[in-house]
Amino acid sequence: MTFLAFFKANYRLLLFGVLLTFFAGFGQTFMFSLFLPAWQSEFGLTSGTFGTFYSLVTLTSALLLPYVGGLLDRVPLKKYTFVVLAVMAASAVLLSFAHSLIFLFVAILGVRHAGQGLMGHISQTTMARYFDAARGKALSISSLGFPLGEAVLPVSVALLIGAIGWRSSWLLIAGFVLLFSALLIPVLLRDEPAATPQSSAAGSADAAADPEPESRPETHPPKENPAPVPDAPRSWTRAEMLRDARFYFVIPAGLASPILLTGFFLYQLPLAESKGWSMEWMATCFIGFAAAKTALSLGVGPVIDRFSARSVYPFMLIPMLLGFVVLLWGSHPVTALIYMMLLGATEGISGNTKTAMFAEIYGVKHLGAIRATLVTLMVFSTASAPVLFGNLLDAGLAFSGLIWGAVVFLLLSMVLALRITPWGERVWGS
Repeated sequence: MTFLAFFKANYRLLLFGVLLTFFAGFGQTFMFSLFLPAWQSEFGLTSGTFGTFYSLVTLTSALLLPYVGGLLDRVPLKKYTFVVLAVMAASAVLLSFAHSLIFLFVAILGVRHAGQGLMGHISQTTMARYFDAARGKALSISSLGFPLGEAVLPVSVALLIGAIGWRSSWLLIAGFVLLFSALLIPVLLRDEPAATPQSSAAGSADAAADPEPESRPETHPPKENPAPVPDAPRSWTRAEMLRDARFYFVIPAGLASPILLTGFFLYQLPLAESKGWSMEWMATCFIGFAAAKTALSLGVGPVIDRFSARSVYPFMLIPMLLGFVVLLWGSHPVTALIYMMLLGATEGISGNTKTAMFAEIYGVKHLGAIRATLVTLMVFSTASAPVLFGNLLDAGLAFSGLIWGAVVFLLLSMVLALRITPWGERVWGS
């Protein structure tokens, strides 16, 4: 099924996924960085103090994720989504009125946990759970909200802060989230998927009985998967996954991109200075990052559907590896654009591939709990990156040393991840 036909047949559930990944941008680091100068001035925070403060927020979110994220397996999708959106809006309101570090901590935690932690988790878990043969396409489409937020929100919010101030900006953000969730979620989840994912075989029977499938509710994934899928994996619990040796082979590759992007993006000013680039040019290069991420996010879906996510997974880090190689030896301003586009390419590929790969290996019944564990590890890794990079730079390590470390880390992660390819299964045993 083509992207267009697939989208037409399932547009409500797919747009729900896009909306959630777009709203996730409110809890991302690039959003909070826009408010950093105002917070430092108003609360008397140095860069180092805020870095520690922000790491504590991120780590607290990570500790909450295994339990809160796992509830998605037991709570109806619509109810779970409304609660997360309400937490986001309430935290944004609290942030606009925060006059002490305690309230600032609680408010940022709520926005970050609901945004960076849970909204992408809801979107990707839903796509992986309720689509089977076209899982890659569903993840590709739903992930478009991430680059859309990266392209739209920084400029929009920066203008908003300049026009009405940072406190009023968060009030407006809260109203925006509440308005769109109240208007769109009931429509997009009007035919909410059943609590238990429908089987491929059931989809085949329904398709045979229904000569006009597009008249059926858009959120019923069997419509896009009329043929049974053989050898469906059994559903592993989170505890079983953590006892599986394959998990420890693949997790370094899954965490490589979040760790490296957080570290290098947070310290992009000294990186630009070391190369003789202006910050204005680096900011412009984020357009290339978002464009490459969007293109590869869409492109990888059909590849996953044809060859399987486990065949793609070890190779998703190749563009990022090439990006750091280019950065290592290049100093011309165009190097920054190439570097950012290659990083965006890996982000586009990896976001969809990771979720699809875990669904292929461990099944979908407990996917909410499994993805919550992955997101927790990701958040821990992104919390550790600022401390690690900052201390290495303070110790006098040049950026070339950080780049070489990134290259070695990526190569080792790719080699370990070969364990779950068909070739690796033959060598190690399934």
